[in-house]
Amino acid sequence: MHELRCGTTMHGRMLDSTRLEVKCKRRACGHKPGVVVLHIFDVHTGSLLDTKKYADPQKGQVSYGSSEPVAAIRTA
Repeated sequence: MHELRCGTTMHGRMLDSTRLEVKCKRRACGHKPGVVVLHIFDVHTGSLLDTKKYADPQKGQVSYGSSEPVAAIRTA
């Protein structure tokens, strides 16, 4: 699989010899915080083949433990 990059930013990747996958940030396509939208294009015709939406694991909120404050314990 070949990636299309400039520096550390990935703009897209070739899935095989005919399909290009590109990340989209347009709200009209369904992008919003916590959602990744990927378009798959045919490189020979330029036509849109598919659009997929996924939860963004980097934007998810994970809670570790209780959100309640912990009372201090006085020992003296």
